[in-house]
Amino acid sequence: DGRGEGLTLVELCEWCAQHNFDGLDATGYYFPGYRDRKLPTDAAVYELKRRAFELGIGISGTGVGNNFTVADRAARQKDVEWIKAWVEVAAKMGAPVLRVFADTQMRNADWRSASNNASREDVEKWIADELHICAEQGAKYGVIIGVQNHGDFLQTADQLISLIRRVDSPWCGAIVDTGFFR
Repeated sequence: DGRGEGLTLVELCEWCAQHNFDGLDATGYYFPGYRDRKLPTDAAVYELKRRAFELGIGISGTGVGNNFTVADRAARQKDVEWIKAWVEVAAKMGAPVLRVFADTQMRNADWRSASNNASREDVEKWIADELHICAEQGAKYGVIIGVQNHGDFLQTADQLISLIRRVDSPWCGAIVDTGFFR
């Protein structure tokens, strides 16, 4: 993509320590193999965890991409399984929260087109049902599922609160992206 290699997450921890940061979100996208949907090795996770500890850098969370607005139930289930696997990764690295999306992350698509024009009520139910399954996994590993309103389905605080209430789990909460509230 022309941006160069960038920093590894371990190097980012070192940069954070040099610049007096207290912690970082070790987002899944920055682990090798993420784009191919390969989980990081335990060795890579534990190296990051060890180095962060040595430097006094907290791992505040991690995050993955998903799309629960698609009409294709199998595609949603694939993302549920991805999130469930990342819950285990989050637990291994000591991250208390795994950030996920409620909205479509597809370029040139919105929730209406992704859902084949399903009703808002139906799409909210799909999202809530999938998030509830993810939250059950989070409960097993002590990792909260943090729902980020990053996209076009959740445009107001009331919509985000409605979804979180519908999930109805103490292991699921909101991560507010104020830039996406209209």
